[in-house]
Amino acid sequence: MSVHLFKSRTFTPRTFVHCALRIVSPLFIFGISAASTVSAAVHTPGPTVPLCSKQIVFTASYLAETKPGEGIGFLFRIENNAAKPIKLAEPVPSSAHWYARVGNRWLWRASSGQGGSYVDAVNERGPVFAYQPKSAAADPHFITVPAKGNYEWVAHEHDNAALAYRPGCAICNYPGEHEYKAVFAYAYLPSADEHAKDLLPCGLRSNLVIMPPKRESK
Repeated sequence: MSVHLFKSRTFTPRTFVHCALRIVSPLFIFGISAASTVSAAVHTPGPTVPLCSKQIVFTASYLAETKPGEGIGFLFRIENNAAKPIKLAEPVPSSAHWYARVGNRWLWRASSGQGGSYVDAVNERGPVFAYQPKSAAADPHFITVPAKGNYEWVAHEHDNAALAYRPGCAICNYPGEHEYKAVFAYAYLPSADEHAKDLLPCGLRSNLVIMPPKRESK
């Protein structure tokens, strides 16, 4: 039995299936393409680097404000126990990650800056996301730590925006939260046109730095 549409063309069941496939096929292909695009966006958010070996140790400690308007600061130290010097692109650290005490656990709350976040938060020795600029800085600065040596410096929040005390927000914090710790990190990859050689090819994360209790907002 044939089916008549608009009385202008006769459609047999075979013809109807053929036309339906002509419509569905492009949609099916588009769906696969869209799914691939979404999948790629989810699984490849940016470049990553492994954490450095235990031969390179990055530590930090909190420094309270001593002069009005100076802001809080931190004492940073890199110990290079490797046989070769290491070179890092400033600013170091390039990011800060804030953790809050919830019961007996320390949970991540917020991050600032670029580079150094875990790819997998469960794996604390796994790779971290790295910051890679699109173009080279006009006036780059670097830190070099000699082989079997160390480098120590003090930086304030006004020197590096990533150091500002930003443990979270009123909406995302748990009620009664006021104890925080910070981890400072560095993970940098040079841009395609950057002529920086021998830059540290791995990431650094500091110890948990105890911060002063944060006053509860009223």
